[in-house]
Amino acid sequence: MKEAHNIYKSKKLVKISLEYDEDSKIINSITITGDFFLYPEETLDELEVNLIGTKLGKDEIKQKIEKCLNDSEAFGFDSESLTDAILGCLKEN
Repeated sequence: MKEAHNIYKSKKLVKISLEYDEDSKIINSITITGDFFLYPEETLDELEVNLIGTKLGKDEIKQKIEKCLNDSEAFGFDSESLTDAILGCLKEN
């Protein structure tokens, strides 16, 4: 298990804390914080839960994010920038 963090500047600041399996590159836990806005607010919890078990690949992550954000409004990031923020954790280690 590896722990990683990334601070990503999109339209707003996005902070990612991530635990993943080094061999399989599967997300074990993730926390997304920052100065962005997401409505409804519970979408963030849903997003974090849905990303657990996801392989750290651009397409896989982006698809899960887009599905979760489909019925919500995000101010400060989009699915592309959030994907980049998550994958940025791999570069920090």
